[in-house]
Amino acid sequence: MQSRSKIKKMNAVKLCYLIMLATLLPACNFNCSIGESKPVKAKTVTSGDKSPLNGAVIKNDIEVEATAVKVKQVYLLDANKNLLEENVTGIGEKIYVVIKTDTGWVKESGRSFIGASERISTSAGRVIVDAADVFSDYETSGTPAGDAGLISLSAVITEADPGLENFTVQFRVWDKRGNGEIKGKYKFRIRK
Repeated sequence: MQSRSKIKKMNAVKLCYLIMLATLLPACNFNCSIGESKPVKAKTVTSGDKSPLNGAVIKNDIEVEATAVKVKQVYLLDANKNLLEENVTGIGEKIYVVIKTDTGWVKESGRSFIGASERISTSAGRVIVDAADVFSDYETSGTPAGDAGLISLSAVITEADPGLENFTVQFRVWDKRGNGEIKGKYKFRIRK
């Protein structure tokens, strides 16, 4: 009889551990990776309202704001179009910010008319690149509406003063026919 009470007591202890585990797991943040690479720091934006960023996956510590455009993902790629584990690149190597959207750009005859600006500044605040509209060539023709759901903007540092390693990129993508707008910024450093 005493062995049955021990078994019941052990089952009760196991049940307590399972309940504790079940309550702790949803509070954990899991990261995924492929192969031997390190997990990339990511966050999923959650909000009680219907914000354009609700459900978006933002990686690489990128700060993003959106108006009238539903954002799915924002992340950085290296010069070989691989996901960046850290916001680090080399002199002369491109770094890409990729913005994936669901909806929001106005479509006219199957075309979207978007603009994009990019500003790169040093850690001291000196602006070294200031591109007002990198899509100005498409001002009158637009781009196929399907292509506007995946936007990629590149930054490259071709030379830097000795000791200058940290940079900030500010970007803005906007709808030239509507109210849609995505603004953001990210920081990166030059590999030593």
